[in-house]
Amino acid sequence: MILKNASPARLACCLVVLELCLFVPGVLTAQTPDPTPLDAPQPGVRPPLSPFPRFEDWSFLRDPSLRVDPYDRLKFIPLNDSETNDLTLGLENRTEFQYLNNNDWGAGQQNLTGYVLERLMPDIDLRLGDHLRVFVTLAFDEFTGKYPRPGIDKDIADGHEGFVEFGGNLHDPHPGWDVIVGRQEVMLGTGRLLDDNEGVNVRSAFDGVRLGYDKPKGRIDLIAVKPVEINPGAWDDVPNPAITLWGVYASNVRWNSQFMSDVYFLDYDAKSAMYGNQSARERRRTIAGRYFNRLSGEPPRAGFDYNVETGFQWGSFGNRSIRAWGAGGNIGWTLPGPVWRARFGLQADALSGDNGQPNTLGTFNALFPRGAYFGPKFALIGPANLLSVQPQFVFHPLQNVTGTFEWIWFWRESTKDALYSFENVPLRPANLSNARYVGSQPNLEIRWAIREHFLAALNVAGFFTGTFLQQSPPSKEIGFVNIGLTYRF
Repeated sequence: MILKNASPARLACCLVVLELCLFVPGVLTAQTPDPTPLDAPQPGVRPPLSPFPRFEDWSFLRDPSLRVDPYDRLKFIPLNDSETNDLTLGLENRTEFQYLNNNDWGAGQQNLTGYVLERLMPDIDLRLGDHLRVFVTLAFDEFTGKYPRPGIDKDIADGHEGFVEFGGNLHDPHPGWDVIVGRQEVMLGTGRLLDDNEGVNVRSAFDGVRLGYDKPKGRIDLIAVKPVEINPGAWDDVPNPAITLWGVYASNVRWNSQFMSDVYFLDYDAKSAMYGNQSARERRRTIAGRYFNRLSGEPPRAGFDYNVETGFQWGSFGNRSIRAWGAGGNIGWTLPGPVWRARFGLQADALSGDNGQPNTLGTFNALFPRGAYFGPKFALIGPANLLSVQPQFVFHPLQNVTGTFEWIWFWRESTKDALYSFENVPLRPANLSNARYVGSQPNLEIRWAIREHFLAALNVAGFFTGTFLQQSPPSKEIGFVNIGLTYRF
């Protein structure tokens, strides 16, 4: 039989695939949509209890008849008789058990018995009238294993966000102009270059200024920020003095109901960067566009959808010129139906690598992308020097259950460049093999809204090594399991 001599990791992944095929014929998009709990009050009226919605507004709770949840007394706390000043309290507590065998295909540090990731994030939103708010989030991120990944797994205690926002009517999702000053999350577009890092335990943030102009037909942001340097201790996160990012980002520009776009320019300056064996200052500029017909986070609906993004990077790395590029696309079809809303999709990505010319650097830099770039949770390969193809299927068997299954195949774009993790850290050097094929990675995610305030999730993934890894050992196959429970109010 085919499975007779299979490794445990390969056998486990094959069993997962077989179980999925028996459970239901299919899965989705790169991120599984959140299911709707059966006891959800007032759908379409209340803001989602997702982590820190950008335009959260609970002022409708001035009407006592709309206060139907036990926590409503914490979501709208009037501070004056006219109730124009109010306070909103929120909290997310997420606990996950995670097991990863053969980290870095056997080359990395191993937590052989698994580990627990714990995240507690309380937040306070103070609104003073219609034009001013103060928002503060604390973060307590713990890791029980022996080898936490820097900036990803552990941050004992820190101020995650702390900003002042002022502008037009901030109770309106399209307030006209607004200004945010302070520590803040910055997530633009689909998070290919700027993301909140939600896939892993420690979310990312920036210190700086964001000036926006928002109307129903689109939004423009001017940003000037420094990334927050995540340190594992207590109250020790500081803006990284060596990196500066500024740019302009026009998002959700609506040309018609079937065509929307993002267009952006970003300028990235790192005083010290490393590519190969060379360390030098990196000055990199990115110009890019995204073209799509569905908004991020929009509820699934029947029909064809597409999301294509292309970009070019130029600048300098020491005395070398930067010439890099990236492109990615996701197309799919959602079937009609009152519950299932099954979607079949295909995603492909192409991210340039270095071609070995001494005067030019061709490695793409994704700047500040999602931590688990390929898949919902499993974070190993980063977006540089890579070609990938990713069939996807999303299923929605019950109102309160959603799922995604995808299988990703990876190749190196250039055989003269390394295979990278995140922040362009080499996983394998280029000179050990001339092969392109890296391997394949299946991902399965199931999300279950147990109640209005409780969300459970199961993630199973694996990695089957290809020729490049087999010729640059160790090249053990990987198994990955993550089981989590999130509580929010």
